[in-house]
Amino acid sequence: MLIAVTGSTGFIGQYVVRRLLADGHRVRAFVRPGRSHVLTGQDLAHPENLELHEGDLVEKDTVDGFLKDVDFLVHLASAHDHHQDDVMQAVNVAGTEHLVAEAEKNAPDNFLLINVASAVIGVPVYSYYRDSKRVQEKIVRASSLRWASFRPTLVYGRGDHRHTAPLLRKCGAQKGTYWVYHEGLSKLNPVHVEDLVDAIVRLFDYERCREDFRVFEIAGPSGISFNDFVDMTVAATGGSVKRKNIPRRWVERAILLKGLFKDVTKERRGAGYFSLHHDHDITAAREELGWEPRPFSEGILEVAAGDWWREDHSTGQTENLGI
Repeated sequence: MLIAVTGSTGFIGQYVVRRLLADGHRVRAFVRPGRSHVLTGQDLAHPENLELHEGDLVEKDTVDGFLKDVDFLVHLASAHDHHQDDVMQAVNVAGTEHLVAEAEKNAPDNFLLINVASAVIGVPVYSYYRDSKRVQEKIVRASSLRWASFRPTLVYGRGDHRHTAPLLRKCGAQKGTYWVYHEGLSKLNPVHVEDLVDAIVRLFDYERCREDFRVFEIAGPSGISFNDFVDMTVAATGGSVKRKNIPRRWVERAILLKGLFKDVTKERRGAGYFSLHHDHDITAAREELGWEPRPFSEGILEVAAGDWWREDHSTGQTENLGI
């Protein structure tokens, strides 16, 4: 099969491209100018099956022809919330509109669009990023195309220098305190990146998706408390930091006081987001795709192995994880 991938040079996208090539598929990867080396510089299985389509989703003309003769599109491209609102609008919303228009114009009749949007699941904490991703899914759902939607929760894995590596470095410190600015009882369902990719790949052979629109929540096998999330990560890294919690009521008072002098929007969102339960129903993926994710206690041990995360490769744009 010929499978197109947007966001192919990103953290998740690279895992998708490697898996598809290893499985013997042909891959057409959408890459921004100057980014093709991220893929071509890797030791890929069957590199002759990789085709690069250079362009920018915000420029509609560069999308032309991308989906010609394609069986599936795995749409991963996303401008995250460290970008300005206008950039998120251009990539997440307008870029998706350009892809839908290209598919309706050039994709074959059996084409199926797989939208992967990690911020779609409804949590009552507003951010423009989350809103733009919800709109992205609505654009896909309202199109004339066959589609399926994957809604992953917190994705972690080796090679993630924006989220996973900073977390591992913080938990792997040999001294100090890991402050959690809430009681730490709220639930998370982190999912290993390879498990997310496995769910996507399983859809290719699922005949029902050719006849019916499908939505799959993708998360870990069960929720774990934020405190357990931190403690498991500390143990996996061999860190010696001590976790300590500050009750949310004191955090809210501190934010209120700070708000008298400066904008505290980010702090309010973080305090609200990570003190809410994140419960995800993965029954559809389990029963329909035969999919089973690994528990975080197992996955984090594999991810923390080695030294890949110890050196800071970030540009300063990392998530605070609400802590």
